[in-house]
Amino acid sequence: MSTLVDCPLNRCKSVLVILALSILSLVNGGISHAQSAAPAATAPLEFDAATIKLVKEPDPGRLQDRTDGRRYSTRYTSLRDLIMMAYGLDPRQIVGGPPWAVGEEYDIDAVAAEGVPAAGNWNVMLQKLLADRFQLTFHHEQREMPVYALTVAKGGPKLKTADPSEPHGSGCQHLGVCSFQNDPLQHFARWLQLVMDKPVVDKTGLAGNFDFSLTWTPDESQFTSMGIHVPPPMDNPNASPGLFTALQEQLGLKLEPGKTSAEVLVIDHVERPSEN
Repeated sequence: MSTLVDCPLNRCKSVLVILALSILSLVNGGISHAQSAAPAATAPLEFDAATIKLVKEPDPGRLQDRTDGRRYSTRYTSLRDLIMMAYGLDPRQIVGGPPWAVGEEYDIDAVAAEGVPAAGNWNVMLQKLLADRFQLTFHHEQREMPVYALTVAKGGPKLKTADPSEPHGSGCQHLGVCSFQNDPLQHFARWLQLVMDKPVVDKTGLAGNFDFSLTWTPDESQFTSMGIHVPPPMDNPNASPGLFTALQEQLGLKLEPGKTSAEVLVIDHVERPSEN
């Protein structure tokens, strides 16, 4: 499968692809369980070869990612972006690291080893790449931070239970028009936390996987953690509602601000990668 999304706003980063790579391959649970999420395979879940090149002129508005069979490529990608994709994190859950971890960007071309089930395991292979080529080591901590709790709205959820035989999938036509297939709400919460200005924690208590779509008009506060600058909404009486309203009207869910203890990834050591 090939996945490539260019943000329709010329100045924005392609957050949608980062989400596709991170949430679709994650299992339920915290980031400390990410490395144990992959199923057993006959070959190690790692790239057979990877070329990493420093971008001479970084541009936070041009990040792109593509997966095609055993091949993976990414453009204009910072170390922080890679960690977010590998571990399904909100950027505020990544602590420490040198300034170049955000300021420098890389082009990466990699191919999975023969026999590796690449689909659904890109995050695990990115974790191995980070450890081998960037010498990334880290530990986890619990820190109290402002969050949004995703809960069930009054009247109950408006979600269709997925057919277990359906493939897992999430996609966005553009910012504000997205669909989710055979996805648990834990994944949806992780998707939302890259849209919102705070991490999102699933507190719905709803088990199982669902099919649903969400259409809303983004505002200036959304997607900022990814470097996206959403222009002020135009005065359009036919525009879709804002995200908070859309969640309640379309999905029977709501976001409630609060504080809770959340797991963070603290960078202990990292090095610039060699370009071979």
